[in-house]
Amino acid sequence: MGPPPPAEELFDECVIDEQCHAALGPTAFCRTAAEGWPEGFCTLPCADRTPCDDGAIFHHCIDAFGTGQTVCEEACDNSFDCREGYICAAKGVVAPTRGLCVGYCQTDDECGSGAECNPDAGECVAPGTVPTGAGTGEACADDDGCLSGSCNPGDNSGTPTGWNNGYCLGRCALASGWNSNDLFAGDALPTNCADGNVCFPTGDFTELSPGACVSVCNSDADCRQSEGYACLKTFGLASGSKTFTNGVCFPVDCSETACPAGYSCQTVSTSSGTDSVCAPS
Repeated sequence: MGPPPPAEELFDECVIDEQCHAALGPTAFCRTAAEGWPEGFCTLPCADRTPCDDGAIFHHCIDAFGTGQTVCEEACDNSFDCREGYICAAKGVVAPTRGLCVGYCQTDDECGSGAECNPDAGECVAPGTVPTGAGTGEACADDDGCLSGSCNPGDNSGTPTGWNNGYCLGRCALASGWNSNDLFAGDALPTNCADGNVCFPTGDFTELSPGACVSVCNSDADCRQSEGYACLKTFGLASGSKTFTNGVCFPVDCSETACPAGYSCQTVSTSSGTDSVCAPS
């Protein structure tokens, strides 16, 4: 078997650095599938955007992942601008309106050779390194306690959030059908996360935009009721409200629902106003 074929352009698939050199020069390198880049991803160091632009699209020259080195990152307006296996993330963070293409998987096959998928994190990892921990909706003390590596904490610098004892959130890409009119076009919320949980919007509603996996439910009994969670099926919208056949386990609004034993209702300030949340008494 001969060497793998050379890459043809920036952000192409790769397995080894040498594949990237032919098109991009000797400083180019391959981000491998085992490092979180499905099928590999050719890039190169940069001091400014010049080597990153292709004449039609102005890509980023940034240190997006805290490595201490600025490299070319593929710019995107939505996930359809990215290669298969990638979604558009960090819109408005790395640039005022644009995001960057990052790897995303739900199955091992999507990662390519030399890697497997951690579906809770939506991330390709080296074989045998998928972490153990709590699943979506389960309690957590910190990010390391979750399979996804993402724990929604029970307090923010001492201010209760309502997410009592922490809540593991998964990483996902939105299904088609989310919208600002009736939230979701179907009768049931889509369960396209690992273990059949709901991929819920965290920003815009565009198909394949990044979302957060939250625990699916059919009744309050499916949620951590004794810690102040309930099954939310009805959502208030600008046009009224809509009730789905399934729901998501969210903290209760204690201005409307009493807190469980051991918790009291507190009013806390948020970026959008105030919330009434259950907090440990």
